[in-house]
Amino acid sequence: MEDQGKRVKGLDPARAENLDACIKCGACTAQCPVTAVYPLFPGPKSMGPDAERLRLAGVALTPDCLSYCTNCKTCEVTCPSGVRVTEMLLRAREQEKEAKTRLTGRRRNVRDYILGRAEHLGRLGTVWPALTNAVLRRKTTRRLLEKSIGLSARAPLPLYSQKFRHRDKSSPLRELLRGDGIPDPAARIVYFPGCFITYNDAATGQAVVKVLEHNGFEVIVPEFHCCGVPLTTNGHFREAVANAVHNLALLQPYLEEGIPVIASCTSCGLALKDDYPRVAAPGAERVGAQTYDFFEFLWELHNRGDLREDFQAVPVSLAYHAPCHLKAQGIGTPAVRILRLIPGVKVLELDAGCCGLSGSFGFKEEKYNLAQQIGSSLFSRVQTGMEEKKFQGVVTECGGCQIQIAHGSGAETVNPVWLLAEAYGLKGKS
Repeated sequence: MEDQGKRVKGLDPARAENLDACIKCGACTAQCPVTAVYPLFPGPKSMGPDAERLRLAGVALTPDCLSYCTNCKTCEVTCPSGVRVTEMLLRAREQEKEAKTRLTGRRRNVRDYILGRAEHLGRLGTVWPALTNAVLRRKTTRRLLEKSIGLSARAPLPLYSQKFRHRDKSSPLRELLRGDGIPDPAARIVYFPGCFITYNDAATGQAVVKVLEHNGFEVIVPEFHCCGVPLTTNGHFREAVANAVHNLALLQPYLEEGIPVIASCTSCGLALKDDYPRVAAPGAERVGAQTYDFFEFLWELHNRGDLREDFQAVPVSLAYHAPCHLKAQGIGTPAVRILRLIPGVKVLELDAGCCGLSGSFGFKEEKYNLAQQIGSSLFSRVQTGMEEKKFQGVVTECGGCQIQIAHGSGAETVNPVWLLAEAYGLKGKS
């Protein structure tokens, strides 16, 4: 008991404050999408604050159920005390991984190693995307992947496109220049496209760039690595930190100039805002405050009167799904507010919970059915709305949510930037 007291007493103050803030209300467990459909998962409170006290006391716990946390952060959004529950769960997984390597888990370890490296997969997939997609569509390929590494044969794997590329220009427009011929930082933006845009949906990345350029900004796209979220959720924590350090090194000179960083992927945006400030690297102290979700940035422009609103009418009714990692940013739904500025656009917010894919969670053989159950209420809401002709399709910022909603409901699902591009008359130019 004396040793136990020393361990707890020596705890990092911030970590202790986070732990002690839990008031045992159980709101996190009540809202957890996994607990709702999988009773064997004890829930965020039990596996987070409750188990954390035991872990700090040196009590060994069976950690298998920790992998069922999807990192959706619904628990943190729900918590009235601001407890960082997901952080506890991820740290517990990291400690377990460092403590031992289970020989019985080699098959899944290989799969998690691959899924954590979306960037490496993307580089291979975009060498010859048409061939890659044809191979991945074959049932024999999918069955082989399921038998060999545990990648579900039924999961909706994303297709590959030509790699997203953007030419950086120091001063593309005369109005970007100040009197001394130096580019004005206020008219420059750093765009963090993320792996899905870079390797699976380059056209949407080009649409984002076109919209920003239409509003008078020079868009800078350094050679970023993956934001690190896939690595973290698949148990590769050191590699995730290494990616963050690399990306911060690229961002630092722009951050020092006060140039904002824009992310169109909600998971990348959350990582930049929430995870990167805690990395011991230059630029970490600035990146959180200077990072914006794409639509969050546009809404700020609108509030300042700087957003171009030369919109053409787009007569369409759409349903909007808010990704979990957007909710975790605490910025509301700026995409909905922006879309409602466009004449003719009608937007219905679904508010039907998590889609279930959660990055790579739903791609795994043993979790595929669970992911479909988590997303079932959302899929049902979409299908009912389509049948009743309340809307014609679904929009959401998250690429993973897009493919999961399309897979689970059959509805066409795209990024809302396409509505903006069409309203600006840019769709054919993207």
